Amino acid sequence: MCWTWGPYMGGWWWIFPVIGFIFMMVMMFLCTGFFRRRGCFYGMGRTDTTEDLKREIGELKDQISKLKRTGG
Repeated sequence: MCWTWGPYMGGWWWIFPVIGFIFMMVMMFLCTGFFRRRGCFYGMGRTDTTEDLKREIGELKDQISKLKRTGG
């Protein structure tokens, strides 16, 4: 029993490894970009959002005080 692709492949045996390699490279590129945007690569791309949250809390407190003054 022959364990090769046989006479049907001819000289095209190399196309499957090339397609597989290209697929792996594309997937690595996509996953790397996805994780970098989300900041999941060992702290890379992480931003400190505490200042934004503090600012937003201050704005909400201002809105609450306005509503209390106007009775709305």
